[in-house]
Amino acid sequence: MAKNSLKQIMLAAVLVTLSACASTFRSDVATFHTLPVPQGERLMIVPMDTSKKDSIEFKQYAAVLANHLRNEGYQATGEKDPELIVGFDVTVNDGREKVRAVPGYSRPYYWRSYWYWGRYWGPITPFDSPYHDELITRTVYTATLIMEVRTPEGELLFEGRAETETHTKAVPEVVPLLAEALFEDFPGESGVTRHVRIDLENSGR
Repeated sequence: MAKNSLKQIMLAAVLVTLSACASTFRSDVATFHTLPVPQGERLMIVPMDTSKKDSIEFKQYAAVLANHLRNEGYQATGEKDPELIVGFDVTVNDGREKVRAVPGYSRPYYWRSYWYWGRYWGPITPFDSPYHDELITRTVYTATLIMEVRTPEGELLFEGRAETETHTKAVPEVVPLLAEALFEDFPGESGVTRHVRIDLENSGR
C-alpha cells in the first residue's frame, strides 16, 4: 500500500461524517520540542496507556501516526532496536452545552378574511418584529490527540497536542484530521499554540 493511501482512506471516512455540516476542520495545536533534524531514525510507536497496547483501535491510530512520521523522514520499525519511542493517546471529554444565536428567524401566523384564508410569515401585529434571535443549544465535545517522542533512555524530545471541538464522540473519524493538524509544519514553533485550518475538500493532499 502506498504511503499516503491509508491517510486518504481514513480522510474519506471523515468527509462522509463531517462534510455535510462543515467544509473546514479547525484545531488548536501546541508543541514543545528539542528534536534534531530527522535522519531516518527507527521508531517504535506505542500508546501511553499500556492497557491499550493490544487494542485494534489504537493500532489503527498508530498506523496513521506512522504514515505521517515516515513522511517527515523517520522509519517506523515496530519494536526492533528503536532509536526513538513515540507515545500517543487519544481522549474525548464528557462534553458541554454550547448556546448560539441564529438571527433572522421569522414566525408564521394564520389569518382569515371574508374572501381568503391562508398563512402569513411575518409579524403578528404591526408592533411585533418579524425577526428575533433563535437560541440553539448543542452538546460539544473536545477531542485531543497527544504525542510525545523520547529516547530509549527516557529523555523527552517532543511533546505536542492537537484538539478540536466536535458534535459527536466519533473519535475514529476525527483522529486522522487531528494527526494532520499536529503534523502541519512539523514540528512547529516550540511553545506556541497554532490555529490550524484544514480544507476538508482538499484534505487528501
